[in-house]
Amino acid sequence: MNTIEDRKAQRKVEAALMKRVAAKEEKAFAELSEKYSALIFSTAFKVLNHYEDTEDVMNEVLATIWKKADTYHSKKGSLVTWICTTARNRAIDRVRSVQRRSALYDRFEEKLDGEAPEKRTSGREELYRSDARRVLQSAVVSLSPEQREVIELAYFEGLTQKQIAERIDSPLGTVKARIRRGVERLRVSINDRFRGEGELLLTSVTD
Repeated sequence: MNTIEDRKAQRKVEAALMKRVAAKEEKAFAELSEKYSALIFSTAFKVLNHYEDTEDVMNEVLATIWKKADTYHSKKGSLVTWICTTARNRAIDRVRSVQRRSALYDRFEEKLDGEAPEKRTSGREELYRSDARRVLQSAVVSLSPEQREVIELAYFEGLTQKQIAERIDSPLGTVKARIRRGVERLRVSINDRFRGEGELLLTSVTD
């Protein structure tokens, strides 16, 4: 029978385990992983319904527990509740990320289609254009979150660097540095695939 005394005893066991994990005891983390991985997976899968994404989220949650075990306090709730909440929130973040990426692709399509030349293009040009679009899409979403954010604000919303700094509440110098590093990563990624020809496509991002 799950009495109050039983729950208190369980809380003490959980707190002791998390204290060991917070002390970076690998054996304790292995015990926690073995005991709660299935729970993390099932919680995330209910949100994502995608095996590979759920595995990624499970690993991210375990990494978070390893790094932030000291933030768990047994008086605020059970370890199971804390873990389930962490897993669900991370899964929701993954869903939002996927939706954002999909919207990003759509905006690229609109941008490129709107800039398409009026003249008829050859099949070879259309193929190149399709490949260029795919590579540019992949290059942008592979940027760090900070770099992608400022590139999107500059490219898709047409904000100036000063406006971006105000929007994300960061120093103007930081915004400039992120844009510069992001554009350089795009340039390297695209030109590696198109042997320099991707520079023309990249100008629409950097203008």
